[in-house]
Amino acid sequence: MEGSFLQAVRKRAVGDAVPNPSSRLYIDPPTLGLLFLTLDVTLFLVPGFVIANSAGLLAAGGMTTLQSGLALCLAIAFFLAAARAFDIHEGLKIMRRAMPAQIALSVVCVAGPVLALLLICRILTGDAPAGRPVMAWLLAWAAWSGGGALALQILARPAVRHWRAASLTGHRVAIVGSGEPAQRLVNWLEANARDVVQVVGLFDDRRGRGPDRVGLSHLICGTTGDLIEYYRHAPLDKIIIALPHHAEERLLAILQRLKQLPVDIALAPDLVGFRVPDSATAEMAGLQMRSLAQRPLRASQRFIKDLFDRAIAALLLLMLAPLLLVLALGVRLSSPGPVFFRQERHGLGNRVFEVLKFRTMRAEMHDPGGRRQTARNDPRVTAFGAILRRTSLDELPQLINVLKGDMSLVGPRPLPLQMRVDDRLNYEIVAEYAFRHRMKPGITGLAQVKGHRGAVSTAEALRSRVACDLYYIDNWSLWLDLKILALTSAVCVLGKNAF
Repeated sequence: MEGSFLQAVRKRAVGDAVPNPSSRLYIDPPTLGLLFLTLDVTLFLVPGFVIANSAGLLAAGGMTTLQSGLALCLAIAFFLAAARAFDIHEGLKIMRRAMPAQIALSVVCVAGPVLALLLICRILTGDAPAGRPVMAWLLAWAAWSGGGALALQILARPAVRHWRAASLTGHRVAIVGSGEPAQRLVNWLEANARDVVQVVGLFDDRRGRGPDRVGLSHLICGTTGDLIEYYRHAPLDKIIIALPHHAEERLLAILQRLKQLPVDIALAPDLVGFRVPDSATAEMAGLQMRSLAQRPLRASQRFIKDLFDRAIAALLLLMLAPLLLVLALGVRLSSPGPVFFRQERHGLGNRVFEVLKFRTMRAEMHDPGGRRQTARNDPRVTAFGAILRRTSLDELPQLINVLKGDMSLVGPRPLPLQMRVDDRLNYEIVAEYAFRHRMKPGITGLAQVKGHRGAVSTAEALRSRVACDLYYIDNWSLWLDLKILALTSAVCVLGKNAF
């Protein structure tokens, strides 16, 4: 087993366990599929509207609103049915499918629904003169959409091949374990999935405790702690646990430790003795596994949430620019020091980022680590800062964090790294505290609109806040985000528990 597949793993194992940050340029298979779906939808809809408008079908005397709406709905339904039937936008199949097959399926998916509409129109109208402009429109729509799909595939396929050769796309997988189950898994991946799976390394908490019977010790990159650290610096979309099925207690402990990462976690297929629901299955490049944990948001959900966050953040920054300038001037005049307060906090997957706020404390008295929480009538807070904190206007610079991708508009609030409650760190009080980092932190969140705003003074308050955060993560929807944003404005006006 000396192929490039294992040589890449060995190269990472003998080197530093923490990768170069540049390796974060990466497109996972679901995102690749979503990218092609977005392009195909664009190529499908835009020519139809442009040609219909050019032919005057959308003007007075053309098609009625009912007719055009019905045609659009039927076309979209046929498009989605064709895409689903042929798995045209499934990321791994895009990577593996031969170019002629992918081109043919893409053209059929884009042009086929329009041709189906053309056939229906022909059957319903026959040779009637009134139906000829519509049929001419459908025929031109099919030709332009099919041509666009053909051009897209011809131009995009070389890019996909380059990304795959450069390991910029595909599943990035970490394997936990280094015994016989791990050896069987590595052998299967080497034989069946080396073109679409990149193993970033093997991780085992018990390395060196016994003899290496399967010859994988030289491929071990570290412990599960090193795996968590690895995620902070490089992309990873799946963890496969390959340990003996009878080590249930050890498996549960590892799962509890790794569930803080927003990645899919699965058991290697031969671990049939572990107690998980029979229906919890996962598939990767044809390998059937048991799913133990899934990332909170699928690729399409991440795309929708990220697009919504950045669009609204950019719009708010433009609209609130005069207010932000006034607040910045007020901070400078209230006390000597910088306008912004910067503090390191945990983000997605425990990655550390620098949060921005308007400075509300005297510069010489601020606490960079956040060990000491703000109290009512805190002498460190300036008079102007107290107003900002009560109305949460000090949080507005975090719109910049949203644009940078470190935060969302809505999500679990990022807390200071060294914050203590009852003289204990947060994770010492709530075992599931790190699970709230499975989603990007937010400027506001469910906990805040439920009354958990401001300082966390007791362990029970921290538990309630974490419970709200975990509920939000497990039940996310765009509607829930909109509801929380609407409620946040009322909460900020009341100013309860914010000081």
